[in-house]
Amino acid sequence: MALLFVLKISSDRKGKGRTFFNDFSPVIFIVLIYESLGDLIQYLRQDIDSSLIQIDLFLFGVHPTVWMERWIVPWFTDIMSLAYFSYYFLPLTLVFILYIRNPKLEFNESIFVLTFGYYASFIGYILFPAIGPRYALTSFYAVPLEGTWITDFVRDTLNALEHNKRDCMPSGHTQIVLMILYLAYRYKRFLFYIIFPIICGLILSTVYLSTLCH
Repeated sequence: MALLFVLKISSDRKGKGRTFFNDFSPVIFIVLIYESLGDLIQYLRQDIDSSLIQIDLFLFGVHPTVWMERWIVPWFTDIMSLAYFSYYFLPLTLVFILYIRNPKLEFNESIFVLTFGYYASFIGYILFPAIGPRYALTSFYAVPLEGTWITDFVRDTLNALEHNKRDCMPSGHTQIVLMILYLAYRYKRFLFYIIFPIICGLILSTVYLSTLCH
């Protein structure tokens, strides 16, 4: 069915469907490449979690994710889960707003910047494979990261959709949302003020939820 849909769009040479598909085709490639890396990276290089742990200890004197256990409460875990999950909607929100408002140059530049950012992070995953604190520091955690059904939903959804478990270095979540924040500030200032607190929470959630999400 998916192939038939692509063929139908491709054959519609003058239709809006073909134009829309062409404009948003980088999104499809980003998803496909990311998913394919999940079965590839583990065979290319050895995980570098031990080195990253030593860098954390050198910089902070503690394991940051373990230190944050003192702040774990169910309601805050739910908020952090929602903030973390927003990562999957923020890029599309930005590009759709730009697309609908029809400033073609702004849309094309944003698509290019975000695509470049994703590909750069993919290269980072290959060069610096890491499974993250969720697995590397399992024996250090003493407080369960529990929330309500919201946290369970986010955890189960991400585990089902994300096949790449070595995507911790660099933090794609932090990298991409900071790029989104810059693009929103440059092109759609009203959106910048709306998503700024969400992105701040998202960046915090990448540490807070380290035992829940990678």
